[in-house]
Amino acid sequence: MRTEWMNAGVTRDTVELVLAFDRNGAISYGNSSALEKLGYTQEELLSESMCAVFRQEFQKDDGNYIDFCMTDLKDGEETVMYRKNNACFPVMLRIAQDEDGGGYLLAEDIAYRKNTDVRIRQLKEEEEANQKARNEFTANVTHELRTPVNGIKGHVMALSENVQDEEVKKTLDIILYCCDNMSAIINNILDFSKMEAGKFTLEEKEFDFYKMMDQIIATHTVTITKKELQLRVHIDETIPQLMIGDELRVGQILNNLLSNAVKFTAVGQISVDVSKTMQAGDEVELFFMVKDSGIGISMEEQDKLFQSFKQVDASITRRFGGTGLGLSITKQLVEMMNGTIHVESEKGKGSCFSFSVRLRTGQNVDESRDMSETYRNWNHLTGSMEESGHEERLTFGTKENREEIKKRLEKLVLSIELGSWEKAETLTQTIKVLTQDRESDLKRPILQLDMALRKENYEKSIAAYERMKDALAVMFAEMEEVVS
Repeated sequence: MRTEWMNAGVTRDTVELVLAFDRNGAISYGNSSALEKLGYTQEELLSESMCAVFRQEFQKDDGNYIDFCMTDLKDGEETVMYRKNNACFPVMLRIAQDEDGGGYLLAEDIAYRKNTDVRIRQLKEEEEANQKARNEFTANVTHELRTPVNGIKGHVMALSENVQDEEVKKTLDIILYCCDNMSAIINNILDFSKMEAGKFTLEEKEFDFYKMMDQIIATHTVTITKKELQLRVHIDETIPQLMIGDELRVGQILNNLLSNAVKFTAVGQISVDVSKTMQAGDEVELFFMVKDSGIGISMEEQDKLFQSFKQVDASITRRFGGTGLGLSITKQLVEMMNGTIHVESEKGKGSCFSFSVRLRTGQNVDESRDMSETYRNWNHLTGSMEESGHEERLTFGTKENREEIKKRLEKLVLSIELGSWEKAETLTQTIKVLTQDRESDLKRPILQLDMALRKENYEKSIAAYERMKDALAVMFAEMEEVVS
């Protein structure tokens, strides 16, 4: 039987080493891989016994080699084989007995695999050491950066208290704004490095949920009002007032999503919806939705949203700033609170970010609470989560679009007349969004107006405003002729 499969060449070209031997251990066959790996010719190999190849196992001067192999050597056992030049290499064995009373084995050379495993282990250890060094460096640098930033901010705040000149005051406000941005970036990098190092922990302490929401809404209301956006808020009043969890991090998640919504929305509304989706014992699951009518995100770009240091578009960084860490940190925070985060969006039609978190409470499901006016400051904002006519206002030339542009133009010229340059810049960006369907035709006058406003040049701003207004009037007149 053994002669048949050897003569048939079944084992001749296999990469495994194949050896056949008799009951006394004399080698009777070796395939080409065995000859190559062991360094023997066919005649030399056939004159050797298994003792020469397996010096650790086959060391019996007498006795039955087959019985020894069947009892002492097992399939899948790792050992070493010796070459003619006395060098050895690791192998994995498979041994069987044939019908002629002898035996044969297949040996897989695992030297490459073992070397690879060692190298992978070394690389992993090196990467862990490098990662640790990077995280420590990042943590040290961010801590060191805080000192000069806070120093600048403190001195500027002290200076602004005694400054009467409006121009100087405006410059100091810009410096404070830059310091706040720098602090936010430093905090994001520090949080990210802690998460990467596995040193980030959540606090567990009681906090007033409605007071937290009141503070968050109040923080963003100023910017939302300044951009003339609508803010709609709905909060489920069955949510317990006193929650147990990390108030700072829950607020950080919501603040980040709201900041993005305000940043990327020029016309329309921001909606916030918070509901209780589960309460079992002291565990409560809260579901948050932050919806905007901003620039939106395409399906292809949504995959990049929650990845570290990535933004959906390189121009986003130039236009709006940011490190690309905010949503990555947000996702990790949500998951640390046993929740999930999702996004639904369409390019040019706004976005809806939703997330859930699990917190604890000491209050029963039906326990009443004192809801003072302090915690109901957002109630006057509560309304329908849907806003009618948004798409019509964005579609150039519609009745709603013309009325919106007219309203913004009136406020724009008033801002220029009053010297409210920052407000005028915001209105110009809004008009750019409202005319996005015909932006190519208005690109030059809008750019000229934008540059004049930045330089706070009254005469050039008024002239650029008139050119843009005339261009819009011509476009609307042409559209009316086409319709009629």
